[in-house]
Amino acid sequence: MSATPKRSSNPSARSPGRPLHQMIVGLEEALWEAGPNPVTDFADALEHEGRYDMPPDEKERWEALGRFRDALTQFLAGREAAFIGGVAVRSYGGRTTATVDFDFLVAPALLKEVTSFLESEGGELKGTVESTYSFRVKPCALNVDVRVAQSTLDQEALKNAGPSRFKGRKLRIVSPDFLAAMKVKAYSERKGQPEGDQDKKDVQGLVRVGSASPEAIREILKRHRPDLAAELDEILK
Repeated sequence: MSATPKRSSNPSARSPGRPLHQMIVGLEEALWEAGPNPVTDFADALEHEGRYDMPPDEKERWEALGRFRDALTQFLAGREAAFIGGVAVRSYGGRTTATVDFDFLVAPALLKEVTSFLESEGGELKGTVESTYSFRVKPCALNVDVRVAQSTLDQEALKNAGPSRFKGRKLRIVSPDFLAAMKVKAYSERKGQPEGDQDKKDVQGLVRVGSASPEAIREILKRHRPDLAAELDEILK
């Protein structure tokens, strides 16, 4: 029997990536985990004999990641965009460890503005697959995926995205049932690859923690991708 899911009460009270139980942590904590935060700042401030010193290049990348996270959340605040991917799965407890993974879904009209923003932050377009644009943000060595809501599944997922916050900024996150349905689609396209294995684990994790329900996922797929019912069964068996 799996451990009873717990909801964390403090986004900075625990070492990133080391939860003892599967927990629904929320978007704010998931974003805090993905870069510098009060816990790591406190650890860095401690000085004692034999403590580990982060190499300068690693420290620079880590600090750049924090600056990019701030810039990204400021940019996305109030816009027609919602977090998906690893940070979203972690928010809902579908993953038990921290993840540095900034993926988000945007309205088609926002793509040009998003591209300009990422380029201004040192991002470079590395390629596109279907409606997903993959960028590499060089200063913090971070991969960022921007998914454009063009399919009916993505459009409804964006429309029904829920509110969240980071440092008081009004953000949005795709609901766990839609997130799981999107992950089923991704799994169908990446079976046999490490990414496909992660998609499968994400759906299983979201269901196990109680954030997503098989019935709701099935209903979403029935409306938009009825051909993926077998994949959902395969994941949940």
